Amino acid sequence: MRSRVLVLIAGLMVAGASMAQENDFLTDYSLLEKREGDLVDAVYIAPNVMDKMGDFNAIMVDQPEIFFSPDTKYKGAKPDQLKALADTSRLAMMERLEAGGYNVTDTPGASVMLMHWAITDVYLKKKKRGILSYTPVGFVVHSTKQAAIKDLWKKIDIIEMGIEMELTNSATGEILAAGMFMEGHRKDKKQDIEQDPVTWEELDAMFSTIGERVRCNLDNARLAENAREDCAAILIEPEYPEES
Repeated sequence: MRSRVLVLIAGLMVAGASMAQENDFLTDYSLLEKREGDLVDAVYIAPNVMDKMGDFNAIMVDQPEIFFSPDTKYKGAKPDQLKALADTSRLAMMERLEAGGYNVTDTPGASVMLMHWAITDVYLKKKKRGILSYTPVGFVVHSTKQAAIKDLWKKIDIIEMGIEMELTNSATGEILAAGMFMEGHRKDKKQDIEQDPVTWEELDAMFSTIGERVRCNLDNARLAENAREDCAAILIEPEYPEES
């Protein structure tokens, strides 16, 4: 299963920046530079960012905005299903930060970093198989959102999606870092989708990986350079429910 996750994550953002720029979400796309062979395909890192990140002891994790791909054939997701996707993905990131000892807050301040992000270029496909073939999501889904997530995965397949993210100083608005990601990739968007849909467990692992890498960089800002962890090496594996 690790190979499946690596293929999904290695394909992030291969669709390129031009498609994502149509969302007009990030403050300045011209700041981004391409990066090969990592979870983040295009990234901006502010000068002396480690010196600045050491001042933060709390983080605001914004609820993500959701953008559909303009060429997705199916646009039938219900508002409560999309909210469940937004809330559970946000929760996955928050849990990693809190586990690392950082406060997650709703109040901006000089010691608070803001994570402003979006789920972008969502390409959906209506399921052809019946509900009886549906595999329930695992325990990783928060109990209060589980019903809506199950309903979402019963009705549609998520074939492709991206993430755009900015980390800023919540008090001044200074951009500390920005990145773009793409989950899955259609070789020819004019052709029908044949690749396997993304599971919730795989998405949860990706969101958790991002949260853990943010935690890692906050930790590194408090350490001497020779003691810092390689944050780019962090990869959270999906947790699947045991088959009964």
